Amino acid sequence: MIKRYLLLLLTHLVLGTVFAQIQPCGTDEMRKQLIAEHPEILQVEADFEKQIEAGMRRIDFGRAAKTTAIDQTNNESFWYDIPIVIHIVHDYNVYNTSTFTGDFIPDDFIFNAVKEWNMVFAMQNGDTADVIAPFKKWIGNPRIRLHLATRDPLGNPTKGITRRRSYLTYSAGQLAKFDGWPPTSYINIWFINRMSPGSNAAAYAHYPSSVGSIPFYDGIISLAEYMNKGSKTIPHELGHVLNLSHLWGDNNQPTVACGDDNVDDTPPTKGHATTGCTAASIFDTTCSRNYFKIYTDDLGNIELVNYPDTNNSQNIMDYTYCDKMFTKGQARRMHITLNSNIAGRNNLWDTMNLVATGAIVPFPDLKPIPDFTVTHITGAGNYLAKNANFTFPGRDVKFTNYTTNDTLTALSWTFSNGAAIPVSTSVTNFNNSFAEPGWVTLTMKATGNNTGDSSITWDRALFVADKTGRNMADGYFQEFNSGGDREKWPLFNYYNNEFFWQPASVGMYDGNSIMYKGFDERVTATAHPHTGSPKGDFDDMFSIPVDLTGFGSTCNLNFHYTGASRSSLSGSIADSLYIDYTINNGTTWVSLAKLGKGALFNKGAMNTAYTPTSITDWAAKTIPLPAAAITNYTTFRFRYKPGVSAAGVSSGNNFYMDRINFSPWAAEVSTINMDKINVAIVPNPTKGDAFVLVNDVANTNVHVTVSDITGKVVYTIEEPVKGKQARIRIPSATIAVQGMYLIQTLTGNQVNTQKLVVY
Repeated sequence: MIKRYLLLLLTHLVLGTVFAQIQPCGTDEMRKQLIAEHPEILQVEADFEKQIEAGMRRIDFGRAAKTTAIDQTNNESFWYDIPIVIHIVHDYNVYNTSTFTGDFIPDDFIFNAVKEWNMVFAMQNGDTADVIAPFKKWIGNPRIRLHLATRDPLGNPTKGITRRRSYLTYSAGQLAKFDGWPPTSYINIWFINRMSPGSNAAAYAHYPSSVGSIPFYDGIISLAEYMNKGSKTIPHELGHVLNLSHLWGDNNQPTVACGDDNVDDTPPTKGHATTGCTAASIFDTTCSRNYFKIYTDDLGNIELVNYPDTNNSQNIMDYTYCDKMFTKGQARRMHITLNSNIAGRNNLWDTMNLVATGAIVPFPDLKPIPDFTVTHITGAGNYLAKNANFTFPGRDVKFTNYTTNDTLTALSWTFSNGAAIPVSTSVTNFNNSFAEPGWVTLTMKATGNNTGDSSITWDRALFVADKTGRNMADGYFQEFNSGGDREKWPLFNYYNNEFFWQPASVGMYDGNSIMYKGFDERVTATAHPHTGSPKGDFDDMFSIPVDLTGFGSTCNLNFHYTGASRSSLSGSIADSLYIDYTINNGTTWVSLAKLGKGALFNKGAMNTAYTPTSITDWAAKTIPLPAAAITNYTTFRFRYKPGVSAAGVSSGNNFYMDRINFSPWAAEVSTINMDKINVAIVPNPTKGDAFVLVNDVANTNVHVTVSDITGKVVYTIEEPVKGKQARIRIPSATIAVQGMYLIQTLTGNQVNTQKLVVY
């Protein structure tokens, strides 16, 4: 039976805006992925659907069933109060509340968005007036109130908003959720900048039956621009969290075939793409002609319900972007879900949980939380401008205020290191520069609206390079030992995660080097956990400014390295080391080399954290410098980008560098094969310390005698050694005169004599 509403109701049609052709929802695709990994979910879904069907036998919503303390599904006066927490995963991209671009969403915009969502779940959104006549009587009131929590899982006061800087905001997926709060107590909603490559979804969520045993996936993840943009994206995803399907069913291909969502008052439909409020979609009868249901009540009475013969295309669970309503059946389905223990949905609105999460008490007055960024304001080149924590004397950088948590009434900034502006009261942004090298200390003191002051000091807010270049022609080696100038080679873990540069207590000759920690202890060989991912991360190490003019026109960057990968498949190794230089105070950075795979991981694949144990583990690397780089003030940047294998796990292990130096010659020592020799003198020739390496000396003493060319003994040392390899240091001070020396090594009854050249 075809209803004749079209001509009558066209005058009430309000055309909606057709937004960019991004896929509104990725929930069904994520469900398919989870089922592929955990096929047992299908049985959980089937069992849960039986519970749902048992609770939805009657569609006469005018008759309320008996209400009990544990089942409020039919109580028309009962409201479900549910705690939520909003997680802002960002990289300090300012959020434009008009264009909805950026990712650092302001608190007030979040508060307003939650109000809008609550209007939808209280059937108070004004656009229900535009619902076409066949469905007006089927508009349902979910009677759900969302509350930003005022207590976090540890009981600390909160506004129900967290902020975390992460590179995952640009490639977000399940792993961007690792700061979730217990999903049986809060509904977690994450907002990010971009989804992971391959996904064009605006948002996605998971059904309760999919995440009962995978709680860290539970919740909603959405593009920041869809927090409150045009369509009801978050109410749509909350529908999935409360077990609503798309109107055409669980496949993610609307417009393909007629389907059903197991809710009787949403007629069968193919679903619609992002059409907006067009007549073709709103009055679509393709799958719903002569649609009715027959029910039998508990007394055996038979009732026929004649549903609309038109698709419910204005439903929030369709893709039209003309979404205005939930139906009564959908509201009932959500209520049944909220009364189920599947994924702990019944605990969300439990009285004890509402008390524990502070969901129904007023917001606390919290002090402001000072925060800032520092960016290069001109000529960033290939240097990521927002990570401008390394700068040069006298160069302007921009400081921007990102204080949150309260209305700011006053702000002060105090800087060290001979700042051009030692104290500022700007509440927005300003430029500053520094005269003195080293780490800049910054103190921000923020005054809130009736909450008092809060102050934070960063003792490493910014690093300022030396004013002049260090002479490299005098035999400089960066050994990364604590007695050298290691602190002048600043290390930056921009996103404060577990992948970063750090000093290591193992080296090629001595016990020091620099390591990029690329091994993730939480990753197995076959699967990744719910936390952590190196994809998109990068970390920098900067050299001191160097004076290379003493070498003339020929100069090399030399170093020794050793590393291992996690994967044995070459195509799965994605780690890279980018070496760049600047000769104009960071205005531009010029690419010098990109190293990957074999050039990083000379020790092959290992599934445990790699640590070198022998001189033989190290390889030499020489990178010729172009003439343009040979100046009296050149600075080098070592940028490590950890990768992810094809299996989705970390592809790298630990990578080490040692003895970074500049020379007209290639790296001074090639890889030494100690399997074929008993004694080696390295480096040879040398301009600094030398080392005697002795093989197979377990439980014996090693005696070393150093003589000059005349036969005069200039140094002797004897050390007891345990293990398979001894490493005896000859201090540079004892061989300070250029020339040839004889090194005699005595182990037991074995004597070895070799020449050492000092230049």
